[in-house]
Amino acid sequence: MTQQKQPGNFSRFIKAFSAGFSQPDPVVVFQGLSEHSRITVRDSGDLRTLYLGEGAHESETSISLTNPLSPIFEYPGMMLMGLAVSPYNSEITMIGLGGGFIPRLFQEFMPERSLTVAEVDPLVREVAETYFFFKPGGNVEVAISDGYEHVSSMPPDCADQIWLDAFNGNYIPEHMTTDGFLELCRSRLKQGGMLVQNLHRTRMDCYRKQLDRTTRIFGGIPLVFAGKKSANAVLISSRQDDEPWTPPGAKEVVRLAREFGPVGPYSLANESLKRVNHPEMVL
Repeated sequence: MTQQKQPGNFSRFIKAFSAGFSQPDPVVVFQGLSEHSRITVRDSGDLRTLYLGEGAHESETSISLTNPLSPIFEYPGMMLMGLAVSPYNSEITMIGLGGGFIPRLFQEFMPERSLTVAEVDPLVREVAETYFFFKPGGNVEVAISDGYEHVSSMPPDCADQIWLDAFNGNYIPEHMTTDGFLELCRSRLKQGGMLVQNLHRTRMDCYRKQLDRTTRIFGGIPLVFAGKKSANAVLISSRQDDEPWTPPGAKEVVRLAREFGPVGPYSLANESLKRVNHPEMVL
């Protein structure tokens, strides 16, 4: 699913976001149970949040009701860096819809780029359309499909980028944390194509395991951006068949971000400064 994955940091973020004024008690505006997850939508003043899982602790999407495209969470900006650092950025496949915030960025600010979203849960799509102002269409389409199965159905050597933003209320679904899935993603990317993964550091053991798998399967250390206000970390890897990919250095990342320009509310020049020198430097 989409949006911020930071169970240990979300409450602190909300306190910072609402500093200087009080928030009313949260109101549940929707709750439903699908075959995949319990889904809850809560309003707290101007803030609407989507939760997945029992207990409604894991936030997937938050928006401002008065300004739905304002950047409540920072990780979408870090994922957008995948577009800035690669010339292969016209056709994107994303796994996980959540509230549809990132797809709305494509619709509103990047109509020249196409985005296909694979979302396993039809109720998540219904909630995104009903409560989070998302409507598929134009350059964005949604396929109701398991992410693994969707990537498997894609032709080899065809994808510009694959974005992994799937969470099940706890972490990335287990079948998308395997060598087989990462090998499948690599095989569907074109030479030079990018895998962009949104992870979080509240479970460092899972982060390190996915980092190790990705490094081994793609044959090189990923480019990593670490959140400053959240526990999110975004890993960017490139398929290179001849030799391991060497990620661009700090100055080059800044240059590419400035050249690409902002995407709606996200300044990629600012996002580029979240690059870390080594994937282990995210604590």
